[in-house]
Amino acid sequence: MSTAPLITIFVRHSEDCKYAGDEVCKRCNCRKHLRWTQNGRQYRRKAGTRSWQEAEEQKRRLEDELAGRTPAETKDARMPVSTAIEKFMQAKRNDGLEEPTLQKLQKTCDRIRDFAEADGLFVLDSITLVHLTNWRWDRYFGTVNSLLTNQERVKSFFRYFHNAGVIAKNPAAGWKRIKGKVEQVSGFTAEEYKKIADKAKKNGSQKLYALIRVLRYAGLGIIDAACLERQQIIRNGENYRIRLTSRQKTSKKDQPQMIDNAIPPELGIDLLCVLNGNPRYVFWNKPGRAEATPAEKRDAVKFWQKQVRTLLDSAGLPNATSHKFRHTLAIEMIRHGASFEDVAAALGNTVAVVARFYSHEWNKVRQGRTDAAIKAAW
Repeated sequence: MSTAPLITIFVRHSEDCKYAGDEVCKRCNCRKHLRWTQNGRQYRRKAGTRSWQEAEEQKRRLEDELAGRTPAETKDARMPVSTAIEKFMQAKRNDGLEEPTLQKLQKTCDRIRDFAEADGLFVLDSITLVHLTNWRWDRYFGTVNSLLTNQERVKSFFRYFHNAGVIAKNPAAGWKRIKGKVEQVSGFTAEEYKKIADKAKKNGSQKLYALIRVLRYAGLGIIDAACLERQQIIRNGENYRIRLTSRQKTSKKDQPQMIDNAIPPELGIDLLCVLNGNPRYVFWNKPGRAEATPAEKRDAVKFWQKQVRTLLDSAGLPNATSHKFRHTLAIEMIRHGASFEDVAAALGNTVAVVARFYSHEWNKVRQGRTDAAIKAAW
């Protein structure tokens, strides 16, 4: 059972109150409020009364709530939201989730806490479906796909405590799937990509220029590209290909996805010529390390994400991301006759994911073939 913070009662006097200036005056009839500090943050709440005695009752109830006690029986603990978040994150760490996944879960939990505290909700079982569906999640997420992903994380949070018997009712169980059209992705146009490549050349970084071409022509995500190993670049005469097991998350089963893609010969040559002092990693920034730790790999990904972000901004594409290079390969493959299965194999994705994001391009290609067949039958 947690310890309740120190709560004080204070008065907000009316303009004509003769006791104005004394915020702990018990004799006036002005509105009473409660104030306390928890986890380094100060909170205020209306007591809902002008009586000091009734404010004392509100104070005792709030102390019970913040300590996780029920007013009737102190032995029946109610878990504070802050404690629930700590326990949930520890459980996920024990499940062996990778650090990037844990960071995303932590952000979702922090938003749950911030929304709850803003509504004066400090114990887990005080949160209802009404609260979940009225909180402004779109403040943090601008697309339907990101909203849906966050919704699943929120559901998993409350489902965990409901299954554990901590809360009698799961407030997220009746939360209907957020509606909206999932955005169809787009790639770079030929003009946009040329502008990016020219900027990278002008930048003078051999590694950055090679990296964006790996993203574009091999279809790798930034995670795989930043940690690309020299042994994953396969040479067969004048032909080059990249062969690796992708670390991209493609399904709940999290099955490793193999990628074995041909790349332009000039790109293969450039990749093998990148010199950075590391015998293993093409884009690794710290010389002398034969094996990078998971934390160092994450740092490398963050570093190259920033570099690509700066490059895209300088090319006049502030809304583009590194993933758009990957979309460019997929869309160009479809335009040149590739099936969803072909694209899924190239990206290390599932067919369902490819169909979900690239069906609009497939429909255009199919319509073109249909029109050609119709015209041929005239």
